[in-house]
Amino acid sequence: MVVAPPPPPAPEPGSGPARPASLKAILMAVPSGDTRVDPEARPERQRVRSAVAALATDATDVTDATDATDATGGGLPARWDLLARTRWPAAAPASEVSLYEVAATVCAPVRFEVDNPYPEHRAYPSPRAKFPVRLVAQEDGVGRFPRPEAGDALAVPAPGGGEGGDHIRTFALPDALPSFYGPLRTVLTGLETGHVLASLALLGRALGRPLSIAGPSGAAEAWAAPLPGAAVPGYVMTPDPEAPPVPSPDPGGTPSPVIAPSAGSGATTWNQVVWARNSGRAPRGVSGFTGAHRPAPAALWHAALSTLASSGRGLGTLLPARSGLGLFCWVREVEDVADGCYEIGFDGTARRVGELGTARGALLVDSAAAPGLAFELDACNLVWLVTADVTAACRTSDAPAPRLAADLLAAAGWTAQHLSYAMAAHGLFARPLRSYDAEGAATALGLGPDRVPVYQLACGPNRFTEPALDVRHFPGGRA
Repeated sequence: MVVAPPPPPAPEPGSGPARPASLKAILMAVPSGDTRVDPEARPERQRVRSAVAALATDATDVTDATDATDATGGGLPARWDLLARTRWPAAAPASEVSLYEVAATVCAPVRFEVDNPYPEHRAYPSPRAKFPVRLVAQEDGVGRFPRPEAGDALAVPAPGGGEGGDHIRTFALPDALPSFYGPLRTVLTGLETGHVLASLALLGRALGRPLSIAGPSGAAEAWAAPLPGAAVPGYVMTPDPEAPPVPSPDPGGTPSPVIAPSAGSGATTWNQVVWARNSGRAPRGVSGFTGAHRPAPAALWHAALSTLASSGRGLGTLLPARSGLGLFCWVREVEDVADGCYEIGFDGTARRVGELGTARGALLVDSAAAPGLAFELDACNLVWLVTADVTAACRTSDAPAPRLAADLLAAAGWTAQHLSYAMAAHGLFARPLRSYDAEGAATALGLGPDRVPVYQLACGPNRFTEPALDVRHFPGGRA
């Protein structure tokens, strides 16, 4: 009797010859519903936020881990005191700051803007301040899940996905974002993941604990099952193997020194940069951002290019994905820089390739007013646009389209976060945007069919500075 061979396994979604088209479809996702009304705008109305805050009473599988709540009673142990002693963009000498403290510094609330419909702000931007991307710090066999909503951390079991040793891993709760985003949820969580990874790398270095991306996380956060929706694994960051060893403390227990600005130098510290980072402001009753319509100093442009030239540090396994990205910038009223469109290299080079006029109506360099909505891009000095080459990305890796998309989006968010801090250091907001005409943008840039816009970052000086409450906690008193 002849037995027929078993049928070949079904191809993984997003694999095979259709992979570039699948990748392009993911990257160009748009909302599936009306985005004008968000019933969960305020923090107290957000289902996922409330579920995270209540997780300690619902979780039954975390009792074997050590209690991770900050023993000082002061909430998450964010090290604003150390960031206040380190100049931007310098790194601090190697220190004994814990990975939990690094994670807490990244995700702890920074300020609460009382006139903003989305009031909570952290060290990185998040769509409508929903913060779907989460962190777990695994150190000395103990896992800690920081919960800014509850002002503490929840002890969680070691991962089952193969991650060993000390690390910080990310995962996402896409249900934290409004349902009207539909397939755009994947894009927004992917971009935010990159912002979070870059914040861990940059603030980790500023705290003396440099980190590098070690690869995708295979951790299935089973303990998160009570939370709404699925917990989607992200990436793992480990201590940078090229970092200098941690020095031993002196007999008196004095912590390792950090780089402190000299008296009267006027140097900007990392703490000031994190406080200043914002996505643009508007008057009460208006969503979006407005600008002050004033020239920017040449130092801003040089700082941005210098930041890009060093932005590969810590990118680790996402370096190949970044090779599939391109970067453009529309410059307006920057001292010693001609207005126009520039193609930017990740080595910090810039080449003028066009005029501002070709972008009007496509890249939102200029935007008409709408009731209750302000996107005042004509007041922005720099408008960055990240593009992705789907064919080049597919040549670089044989991974399925969803994996490729995750890596590209994380690399794009990583780049935008580096630029956001550079803008903040020079007094400019940095507004992440997906609200552009992708096809029109591609035409304005002269892109081929394989290159698609994936992310926009609009940067300019704020016109309105509405009241903001400083909600940072400084160990041992305010620095």
